[in-house]
Amino acid sequence: MAKEYGLEINNLKGSGPGGRITKEDIIKYTRESSRPAEEKETRVSVISDSLEPVEIEPLSQTRKSIARHMIESKRNAAHMTLFEEVEISELERIRLKYKEELLSGGVKLTYLPFVVKAVAASLAKFRSLNAEMDMEGERMIYKRYYNIGIATDTERGLVVPVIRHADKLTVTEIAAEIGASAEKARQGKLTFDDLKGGTFSITSYGNIGGLFAVPVINYPQAAILGVGRVSKKPVVKDDQIVPGIVMPLSLSVDHRIADGGETARFMNSVISYLSDPVKLLF
Repeated sequence: MAKEYGLEINNLKGSGPGGRITKEDIIKYTRESSRPAEEKETRVSVISDSLEPVEIEPLSQTRKSIARHMIESKRNAAHMTLFEEVEISELERIRLKYKEELLSGGVKLTYLPFVVKAVAASLAKFRSLNAEMDMEGERMIYKRYYNIGIATDTERGLVVPVIRHADKLTVTEIAAEIGASAEKARQGKLTFDDLKGGTFSITSYGNIGGLFAVPVINYPQAAILGVGRVSKKPVVKDDQIVPGIVMPLSLSVDHRIADGGETARFMNSVISYLSDPVKLLF
């Protein structure tokens, strides 16, 4: 459990017999680390080592956890990243058609729910992208369930709430869950259960800025998909240059688990669903 959340277990204080660390200790630790910053003791000092002022403040538990998890991922996974673009004019037409209707019911329909659904449908075809390598047990673990983690930017750092069994949800249901998770993340109310059990992750940085990136895998998962800034640009259709809506995609995989061919075929599947989203109904 500590490994899944990127915690260094030796830093935790155990409440069990002989100082043994229990499940409750880990849950308490994660809850404490997710408290709003104003609830914690903050020590910020402005000092000058030479002639230049700097600010010093202690690392939050969330930031320490993120740092440990990122280093573990880069150390243990063989990162490889594939870049692609997909023309999504049909997806945009559908999204705009139903956007206001869903918004009146409290659901914000962005591009992301379509991406989640396309990823879940594609993972069912390409099992290596939904897998985990157990080096100690000398085995591969292929997961036949599809829990998609959504990297969410908050004031306290990056968190990854999980959309469970995304393959069984509609686009509208996924949109509602994404909205609810994002709100809980902003309020610092995510629980241990909200964050555990992901099998694949998606990070969407396009609404902030950036076309392509090299996303860091949420280890021990096998892959993470980055979604860049959607923009209107010229595209070629039927040998004619016409306006199109283009979404950049960046797929990082653990090359120990997924080969290049499998990675490219998975990306092609995701692109196929996003370019013709009606396929997600079948």
